[in-house]
Amino acid sequence: MKKRLFALALTLLILCAAPFSALAVETTGSITASYSGSTVTFSGSVSSDEKAVAVLLLDLGGSQIAMNTCAVTNEGTFSGSMSIRFTRYGTYTVKAADYDGGPFFAEADFTVTAPPYGGDGTPETSGYNAEVSGGSSLSINLDTEANKVTVDLETITGSLFGGETTVVTLPSIPGVSTYTVSLPAAALSGSSTGALTVKTDTGSITVPGNMLSGTGLTGSAEIAIGTGDKEKLPDAVKAAIGDKPLIKLTLSIDGARTGWSNPDAPVTVSIPYTPTAEELANPESIVIWYIDGGGNVVTIPNSRYDAMTGTVSFSTTHFSDYAVAYNPVSYNDVVSDVWYSKPVGFIAARKIAEGTGGGYFSPEARLTRGEFIVMMMRAYGLAPDENPPDNFSDAGSTYYTGYLAA
Repeated sequence: MKKRLFALALTLLILCAAPFSALAVETTGSITASYSGSTVTFSGSVSSDEKAVAVLLLDLGGSQIAMNTCAVTNEGTFSGSMSIRFTRYGTYTVKAADYDGGPFFAEADFTVTAPPYGGDGTPETSGYNAEVSGGSSLSINLDTEANKVTVDLETITGSLFGGETTVVTLPSIPGVSTYTVSLPAAALSGSSTGALTVKTDTGSITVPGNMLSGTGLTGSAEIAIGTGDKEKLPDAVKAAIGDKPLIKLTLSIDGARTGWSNPDAPVTVSIPYTPTAEELANPESIVIWYIDGGGNVVTIPNSRYDAMTGTVSFSTTHFSDYAVAYNPVSYNDVVSDVWYSKPVGFIAARKIAEGTGGGYFSPEARLTRGEFIVMMMRAYGLAPDENPPDNFSDAGSTYYTGYLAA
């Protein structure tokens, strides 16, 4: 094999130094490659009367790490494989050349997205680190089965929530759909005014130091932000979201998924998003949808698009699936160039106000105290009482009764 490689390299060197007119007829062809199960598989085609080809495998820096030769069929096709266990994520290259020493006639790239392995068969952690504000870094653990990465923050919990925000930035890793940080639940159960921000390409989440206060949860807490599964959504919701981002926020205690809801400790989430031209002209209609376990959609009233950061942000007091959505609402009596058009669009897109019926908003109408209390509570995300034990004697049983009772 070494003699073949040396002969090929020497011939290519001579050919590169020779005048163009001295070269033989140029060989043309194609090649494709993929990686699975510690094996690089390639196939391609070649022109003229080639009998065999040499295929070289190059690493991330362009250096050769393997080579294979294979015969060309009567139809001008070839195929083969190379067994190799990569130790790094990234894009690798294969190049094909005439086995007799001709120049490369085709090349192709393929990306290694499955978690890489080291020489001892354990997940490789070197090369990927989470950056912590203040200049330190933490190693990342790769989970083959779940396609996720986990960063253990236990070693820095002493500096968390000291009245400031600690930022942990995780790198983008091909093939990873979920990013997780773990730390003792006790670190999130105090009364600190500080916070922890976890930044990923999927989204960022900021949790306050009292996130788990009053929940009684103990053990090791894992907070995860990842890509949601659109295939599990109802068809109508999936169609409405389209190719917009869908994220899933979860909390696990000692490895078991745990429900979380704390009205006194909302978390803030930001999702990277590039609006279309139409959406950019009407950013007030870009919102976040909360999707519950039954596939029902609830618009988050505090969600908004920030053109400066290129994200859609919102705050929430519970974890679930959240999607970016575009929900433009127009009324017959609100023309686009009137001074209150954008504000009306903003509250209508979030269902804070729903108009007066028949496609009208009635902007000149008087606002009753009942209407005001409903819009105010919707704007703050406050739920009405479903079965109020008592209420004002003139509240009756109307659309605002539960809101007024609350």
